Amino acid sequence: MLKIKQFDVSLRTIYAQAKEFALAQKGVPLLTAGSLQTEERAGGRFVYRYRYDARGKRIAEYLGPATAAETVEKVEQAKAEIRDQAAIAEYSQKLRRIGFHSADNSTVVTVASLFNAGVFGSGGVLVGTHAFGAILNELGVAASPFPMTEDVDVAARSIQLAALPEGGFVGLLNQTGLPFHEVPTLKRGAPSTSFKVRGRRLKVDLLVPARGKPYTSVKVPGLGAHAMGLPYLDYLLKATSEAVLIGRDRIVPVTVPHPGWYCLHKLALFELRTGSDNPKREKDLFQAVLLASALAQDQDFLLVEAIEGTDARLRSRLKAGVRRALALLKDGPAEAVRLLEPLA
Repeated sequence: MLKIKQFDVSLRTIYAQAKEFALAQKGVPLLTAGSLQTEERAGGRFVYRYRYDARGKRIAEYLGPATAAETVEKVEQAKAEIRDQAAIAEYSQKLRRIGFHSADNSTVVTVASLFNAGVFGSGGVLVGTHAFGAILNELGVAASPFPMTEDVDVAARSIQLAALPEGGFVGLLNQTGLPFHEVPTLKRGAPSTSFKVRGRRLKVDLLVPARGKPYTSVKVPGLGAHAMGLPYLDYLLKATSEAVLIGRDRIVPVTVPHPGWYCLHKLALFELRTGSDNPKREKDLFQAVLLASALAQDQDFLLVEAIEGTDARLRSRLKAGVRRALALLKDGPAEAVRLLEPLA
């Protein structure tokens, strides 16, 4: 049974405050806040900052002789960073305890590396399950059961970064400290569009709207990589908004799809997926129904905006998914049923 829980105003206010704090960040630290230590060596006193990366590896940063003016300045800057990270961590822990959607540490650090590189500021959009969770947070609701995934899906019409690190897109991901590598494709010689951490399930998929034959790789020069061309993805990217992805001790600014378009896109995908037992097909439907139910409570205008913006091509693809959604919504919000019925 699908369940929607709406957070009260006080809890949504905490989220809004955390989001404002997170959006003010120039960059999200990929290392933990760590600690400062003064150590005596060779007759002198020297300052170090010890932190950990996403793999749990201890990273030592030498700041300099304890009495040097330059070191004192570095120490003050480090203390300010530690305070800011502590404030973010307090917000994230509180939001997770309340029940807002959050992601595991490795996922959040990976998304942080994309934010720091400017991916979300230059056309990139977080899509997939993590975007769904971030959208629910924006709407002030929690859903259960919630489909979990370790995949990070990033879509765009085009992305142009100011600079890529050595190693291109894989090099960018490896800044997390996690050992990413290109995932070989089933088609021999075809370029990879997925990047996975060795020994883990965490994977990053690059996606673009299909401009011809779907499910073929498309070069994305701005990332020095290739992306998978998907049908209907252009609808998902029609409108976007700012959100945040909550982690254990980080909150990362992201760009996500408009909730109404996200709902319609998932309903269109229902027809596209083949096989009645295809788990992705049911997940798409599940997310669409949850979003329609959540929007119907007090933000139905977001779904109305998307419905009014549909064209004949999309409407023809919505019918099967909408009919199935209506069957699941028979005991759901009447407003959601009313809005979706004309699309069936």
